[in-house]
Amino acid sequence: MEAGHSALPSDIGVEWLNSKGSWSFYFLVLLTSNVLVSALFPGIPLYKALSAVNIGHCLVTFFAFHWVKGIPFPTYYSMVPQNADQYTFWEQIDQRWQNTPSRKFCRVIVVALYAVAMQSTPWEKTGWQLANFIAFVVAFVAKMPAMDTVRIFGINK
Repeated sequence: MEAGHSALPSDIGVEWLNSKGSWSFYFLVLLTSNVLVSALFPGIPLYKALSAVNIGHCLVTFFAFHWVKGIPFPTYYSMVPQNADQYTFWEQIDQRWQNTPSRKFCRVIVVALYAVAMQSTPWEKTGWQLANFIAFVVAFVAKMPAMDTVRIFGINK
């Protein structure tokens, strides 16, 4: 049995990341996002499309996983952990256990998107490289175990 996966019922709004097929769905959403960016902006270079997906993913997941507090999808038929409104989505995943498969998956996605975006970006495009790097650092650092319940400078307390 994996750490954090008990027999107690938990909130479905947070535990969807452990569901069968959720990782495949997440990957397909990212792939579809890249195709949409390329389709909506014909002639856009590949590095710009991949950078847009990387930066967009970092912005969306930082806001949704690390900024908004409380239950993301409240349900009436699941047990809501006590004081859930004090924690972000990320802090509620796997009942706050660190380094579970779901959390590792999210970290790997951030690293993989950054690596793909940087690999496709020419060295002369330092602005795009810097934007990708800043987005990566913000998203990756927020997912580190040491940042659990940390509010930098008291922001979002």
